[in-house]
Amino acid sequence: MIHHAHCSRWRDGELRAGTTEEDGRVALIQSDIWIGFPRAEQVLGRLQVLIEAPRQTRMPGLLVHGASGIGKTMIARNLSRKYAPEYDPASGITRTPLLLLQAPPAPDERRFYLHILAAVGAPATALSARAQNVASLEVRVIALLRDLGLRMIMIDEVHNLLAGTHGEQRRFLNVLRYLSNELEVSLVCLGVSEAVDAIRGDIQLARRLDEHHLPNWRDDAEFSDMIQTLIAAMPLEKKSNLKVKSLKQILALTGGVTSRIFALIKDLSIDAIVTGEECITDDAIAKWTPVWSRHAKADRRIEKSGV
Repeated sequence: MIHHAHCSRWRDGELRAGTTEEDGRVALIQSDIWIGFPRAEQVLGRLQVLIEAPRQTRMPGLLVHGASGIGKTMIARNLSRKYAPEYDPASGITRTPLLLLQAPPAPDERRFYLHILAAVGAPATALSARAQNVASLEVRVIALLRDLGLRMIMIDEVHNLLAGTHGEQRRFLNVLRYLSNELEVSLVCLGVSEAVDAIRGDIQLARRLDEHHLPNWRDDAEFSDMIQTLIAAMPLEKKSNLKVKSLKQILALTGGVTSRIFALIKDLSIDAIVTGEECITDDAIAKWTPVWSRHAKADRRIEKSGV
């Protein structure tokens, strides 16, 4: 899975100036890296079957849920890169097989339609006030999306619908189901597990969406393989031979959350380059403190000093 890296922490208050080669490796670590873990590839496989499925009146879909930071968004972005928009010079139309959207902060139909228009490059600023009511926006969105050759709509952060009342949630889910029916496209929703009950509240939609749960990592062979694969993807000159105790500590420090695991490994990899260690050691893991904990300690020191 992918994770967007943060910058390495300072060691002893100062980092040794890196060479050009070192800087390049650090930049590589800080970039997005896709690691094809079996659990991520399994979800991608299911999504690719859906997007390639023949059109039908009731298109099947998928609900991918799990803890925040477990990797749902990164899987969605990986698929969206594989099915990026392509311009057809013959027809003068840009084919967009996949539309990846983030659910609005609350289940607001009008805001959602405006978000879709912006995503496909048709901002509503050119529309009159009358044309921006929900009914007019609905007609415009359907017409535009139909011309795109759309195959799948992915809604990330779908748990945002929980910010609305029960009635608002039902209307928003009706919109999602309507778009899927009208355009004959697969609907994929991604969010934290709390959103599952809300979506199950719409029986017709729930019947159409298979559920795929991404659990937190556990102390097993799959986790061990993932750590080894992730470390092997880091541009270090030496092999990191970690003891089982260190793997357990990584799990304890991160809670088995993918984004935190990536943050830990990337942070330690950058330190290994900057210090010349060139590998992640058991001692480095034993001394490592989570970024979120370090910030909290710094904040407390500032509060005590009265700054």
